[in-house]
Amino acid sequence: MKIICLVGMPGSGKGEINKILESENIPTVVMSSIVRDEVKKRNLELNIKNLDNVAVDLREKFGKDVVAKRTAEKVKKIKSGIVCVDGVRNIEEIHALKDAGDVYIISVTAPEKIRFERLLKRNEQRDPKNIEEFKWREQKQIDFGISKVIEAANYGITNDGDLQSLRDKIIKILTDIRHV
Repeated sequence: MKIICLVGMPGSGKGEINKILESENIPTVVMSSIVRDEVKKRNLELNIKNLDNVAVDLREKFGKDVVAKRTAEKVKKIKSGIVCVDGVRNIEEIHALKDAGDVYIISVTAPEKIRFERLLKRNEQRDPKNIEEFKWREQKQIDFGISKVIEAANYGITNDGDLQSLRDKIIKILTDIRHV
């Protein structure tokens, strides 16, 4: 199985890439769903602080790759030649996902101002409500080790244009991955 791992800071466009891949019949597993489930299991409010605190707690108790190991179990059950895993945060997670298949990392970047505006517009519970929360969340991603995953990416996309431009970039990469 081929596993496309999406990595990028919040608001970079990973969710839009998921939609593009799903339109190409590629199922997606969002790693943060593991953390969301744990927040609910602990009867905590689903907000940015609790999500990040539970993510840190899980990694401290069970290792940096715990979320990826749980994700890999979901991936192994999917009957598809290619699966997308959204939200890799550290290099240990990449190693854990390699147990489920061949990993291809796509790094998605966008300017900070654009990402912040996207998150304000999206306005989900997990999204920052102001620049302070945005900066706090950015630092949390860096603390998790996201920079090393971005550096290890097989492919890089700058997502600062329209959706068609993003789609064109993803389809080109997908074509390459399918032929590897």
